[in-house]
Amino acid sequence: MVCSAQSEPNAELEFERFYNALKMDEIFNGLGGNVEVDTKQILADTLKDLPESQKQFLINAMGTAVLAEPSDMSAAKMAFKLKILSLLSPEELKIAADFYSTNIGLKAHRAIIEAEVAASNVLD
Repeated sequence: MVCSAQSEPNAELEFERFYNALKMDEIFNGLGGNVEVDTKQILADTLKDLPESQKQFLINAMGTAVLAEPSDMSAAKMAFKLKILSLLSPEELKIAADFYSTNIGLKAHRAIIEAEVAASNVLD
């Protein structure tokens, strides 16, 4: 019997699949195209529990341009990315990307957003 080694999914690749499947650029644009994000605070909050190697990887991936302009779309995407990468393993991210790449997954995502807005309106 031959065992084939399966490599762990690439977090960067799976994040891009996930982000695109959710149509996050479209969602951010729907928020007015100018999302206020405190990336320094999000970075600090997100990285506090990560292993040192992951911290350095994410800090290097951020770059100074994103930190310098927290209100642009790339800052919003980076904040989203940092939070998602802190909450989901590469394997979980792959599973989520696979699901949200389907019509049902995208429909569920849109339904969740609309339901959260409805609930938020009641709580306001």
